[in-house]
Amino acid sequence: MFKFLLANSAIDASYKADTDMAHNSFVRQSPTLLAATIMGVLFLTGCQQQSETQPATEDSQTLKQTDSEDSKPMPQSDSAAALIKQLEPIYVVQMQGLQRRLQAEYESLQAADASESEDSLLLNDAAANDTSSETMPEPNTDTEGDIEADINTSTEVGERDLTVLKRISLDPRKPIILTEDQMIDRYQQAMDALYQPVTTPLSAEDIDTLINIATLVPELFEHAEIAGRVSAKSPALARLIIQHQVWEQIQAQQVSDMQQMKLNQQKEFETLMSKFNETIEGYDEQIAKYEQTLREFQ
Repeated sequence: MFKFLLANSAIDASYKADTDMAHNSFVRQSPTLLAATIMGVLFLTGCQQQSETQPATEDSQTLKQTDSEDSKPMPQSDSAAALIKQLEPIYVVQMQGLQRRLQAEYESLQAADASESEDSLLLNDAAANDTSSETMPEPNTDTEGDIEADINTSTEVGERDLTVLKRISLDPRKPIILTEDQMIDRYQQAMDALYQPVTTPLSAEDIDTLINIATLVPELFEHAEIAGRVSAKSPALARLIIQHQVWEQIQAQQVSDMQQMKLNQQKEFETLMSKFNETIEGYDEQIAKYEQTLREFQ
């Protein structure tokens, strides 16, 4: 055991000596090594920060450039200007036809409302005369509570319905009739508004005019530049125009399918009639031969 302790003491002394030598060596070399280590860490940190901040700098520059472009009006290309000028008279003619249809619809609705009002007055007078001659039965006290509960429930539902209906006007609204000059002015004003800065919102009148244009001359928005300006100025309006054009395409396809189906039915009917006529002609020939045979026997 004594030998084991001596051996351990010798090992500890040797380990301490080696440790002291390594420590003294590190102390002698520590200024240079420490400086190199710090320089390396700073260099790596700087590279990492530069790599992390560079995309953010690029993104901020892109955003600044986009904001700068959005705050400036966009020049109108020659092709867009030519298409706008070309479709202007077509829009005016289509708009005049739309106004005539709206006016006729308004007048017919007014006439229908007036007729319904007269009919309702006559029915109310007749109902009043009938109820005045009748006697009301005495209520049953056993079911009176249930009746009152039903009346309260129906009254609450009726009040909610009336609240909703009050927010919706069912009265026919008289259409606004524009002159030809007013139509042209609004058309040109809406086109000019599209090329104003993106940060400048469209007015309600311009939006209404653009919806009319999309309805009456949708080919205007087939121009890539004009369509892009609508998307930039009002994405919601652009989606509405796209939905309207898709609906028109579906409707046109349905009309085409119906016409094709009618043509197919007509061809099928003509084929059947042709076969029927051929059959009748065959019968006529057979009858004629049969009559000829009978005459020969006679």
